[in-house]
Amino acid sequence: MTSRRYLQIGVAALVMGVVGYFVVRQLSWVELLELWRKANIGLLALAFAAYMAANLLRAWRFRVLTGGQLSTLPLLRAVLLQNFLNTFLPLRAGEVSYLYMVHRSGVVKPADNVASLIGARALDLVAALWIPLLTLPMSSLWSSQGGTLAWFAALAIAAALAFAFTLFQAGALGAWLERVAERRSPRLARLLGIGGAILRSLSQLRRASLLGRVTALTFACWALIYLSGYLNLIGLGIRLGFWDALFAYSFPVIASMTPVFMLGGFGVFEGSMGAGLHLVGVPLKVAMSAALLLHIAELIYVIVPAPFGLNVRSKATPDT
Repeated sequence: MTSRRYLQIGVAALVMGVVGYFVVRQLSWVELLELWRKANIGLLALAFAAYMAANLLRAWRFRVLTGGQLSTLPLLRAVLLQNFLNTFLPLRAGEVSYLYMVHRSGVVKPADNVASLIGARALDLVAALWIPLLTLPMSSLWSSQGGTLAWFAALAIAAALAFAFTLFQAGALGAWLERVAERRSPRLARLLGIGGAILRSLSQLRRASLLGRVTALTFACWALIYLSGYLNLIGLGIRLGFWDALFAYSFPVIASMTPVFMLGGFGVFEGSMGAGLHLVGVPLKVAMSAALLLHIAELIYVIVPAPFGLNVRSKATPDT
């Protein structure tokens, strides 16, 4: 591991430690016990079901992105293990597990494999930014925090434009890299050639039918994830309007996509969730206590199905 990698992990750990310190200072054990006492196990079970349904859609989306060469079941296993490793390993290192599992199938080209992950994550970022933007006009925050809308709108529009620009220029950029590779040393030429092949594969998303299917699956997946978050909140006794809950839940969702989310995300999750809840009117100590319980519930959702992800066949077969 390079010194730069150690520095990145150190910075991420420091951020987690600082945020975690302030979270612990705001916790109220009285509120924590009260929320635990009011927890509705039935709603939490529904939240888990929604989370698993979202993972199934993720696997289906990867099947579409890899050209239907793999069946949904091994991709679901890859997704479950990917979720677990991304939660506990630093710097989104769990993404490598998806690439490795798909590579083991022996039926997906390396460029298509990497392009499927890049395309999925780019759409995830766009969806994670657009959903809170769309919920704002229906939330109680709309009348009191007009500037917040402009902030989210700028982020969402910038993400969508960046994705669209990359997507529609990917083919041309890939071809340019491959031409450059012909005039470079063998090692550099190999790297540039791989990069060009990945971009060419990503450019296939420009097909309207494919892009439409993948986009629909992405937003359906995230709708289930946000529904799971809402059910978790009301299952823990946090009574919020539906749109307020979705807006608040967008904070830890976006935080989970950053490199500082590791080792279970302790501190970062509670800080972001608590800030979101406090913005929509939940008292700070109640918000932080609810965030901790919500985090524990979501870690259980990630950990429980993870062993299923270890049962991966060396060869995957396409759906019939």
